[in-house]
Amino acid sequence: MEHLNNRQVSDPGPKSRDVAEHCRKIGLDAHEERKLVRLLGKYAPLHEINANAPQKPPRFR
Repeated sequence: MEHLNNRQVSDPGPKSRDVAEHCRKIGLDAHEERKLVRLLGKYAPLHEINANAPQKPPRFR
């Protein structure tokens, strides 16, 4: 019987996303998009994009 090493866990980590595409999806203008691309690079994890994106004021009905 073959011994399997079950102690190794494959953790792929956060998935990288296109910063410019995500900025367009959440409605940021071109100036803010440029700032985020310069800060984070072309691809970054979603939690980093959201942490560095400016907070928009809430839209009340």
